[in-house]
Amino acid sequence: MIDDKLPDVEEALRKAAAAEILPRYRQLAAHEIVEKTGPHDLVTIADRQAEEHLTASLTRLLPGSVVVGEEAVHEDPAVYDALHGDAPVWIVDPVDGTRQFVRGEAGFCTLVALAHRGEVLASWTYAPVLDAMAWRCGAAGHG
Repeated sequence: MIDDKLPDVEEALRKAAAAEILPRYRQLAAHEIVEKTGPHDLVTIADRQAEEHLTASLTRLLPGSVVVGEEAVHEDPAVYDALHGDAPVWIVDPVDGTRQFVRGEAGFCTLVALAHRGEVLASWTYAPVLDAMAWRCGAAGHG
């Protein structure tokens, strides 16, 4: 299901970061940063736009798949229900380390995993400032 998609997922991550995250790195305006549950739980326009970008590109890569994204779940916890369905699920944290991102530090990344019926098939970690990508296939018979 995923072996032939590995390069495409990497490209999707790189494109989302190039379009939505890196242009805002060290360029955020105050109105582009919002507290979710408190001062240590932030969301930025980069988080939201990167999640939307990844949602569109990942579901195109794997028709019939769905996305459970951190920001979508924050807005509607029922999004979690997709994890228990039959469709493959992309799990997305568009900017893991938002506080570091807001401070202009390089210690943030974009996380994506693909799961199906409770099993993680593959995961990707991309550090856009460093242009460093790591991935792992976790399903039996993969990677």
